[in-house]
Amino acid sequence: MVSQMGGMDVNALVQRLRRLAMLDTSVFDEVRTDAASTLPAILIVVAATLLSGVGGWLWWIFGGYSDSGTILGKSVIIGTIVSVILWFVWLGIVYVMLGQVFRARVDSRELVRVMGFAAAPLALGLLMCIHKLDYGIGIAVLGILFGTTQIAIQTATDAPAGKALAANAAGFAVWVIVLNLLVTRDNILAPGVFIFAPVF
Repeated sequence: MVSQMGGMDVNALVQRLRRLAMLDTSVFDEVRTDAASTLPAILIVVAATLLSGVGGWLWWIFGGYSDSGTILGKSVIIGTIVSVILWFVWLGIVYVMLGQVFRARVDSRELVRVMGFAAAPLALGLLMCIHKLDYGIGIAVLGILFGTTQIAIQTATDAPAGKALAANAAGFAVWVIVLNLLVTRDNILAPGVFIFAPVF
């Protein structure tokens, strides 16, 4: 019996995420044309970003820093909202560059689906609470995220790999730079690895 949640096939979603964890990138080909995967893709972005934020917050607590309640509200909650909004900006940059600048075939709905599933590695940011591995894990998560989004984008367009890379790099750069700019000693409005900025 298929488990359904609001019309979403939860079993299929879990199986796809499990396959992605096993580095089965054929998942991107499947979700690209599956209209039912649009909402799950967006939920993955939100959940993975939130888990990354929780990882940063736990790191903050375990490090003995003050104002953990403030960090929970600002970095985890507000930071997740801001990061997801900026993820849509990243997606928009990729879409415009591929479709308008490089004149490649790209569908916005397909891009949302593949990029959403490609954001799943952000959830690994939860592991940033591991002492002495924290910063390395945070940086590795960003690297893995960039790699998975690159693979995903290439399944959603007929653009050559180099042009897909340029579009992805531009969107990723905006996402990273803006999130980094939202972090100061007084305000940490970005989740995950960005929480390290005021400390280091």
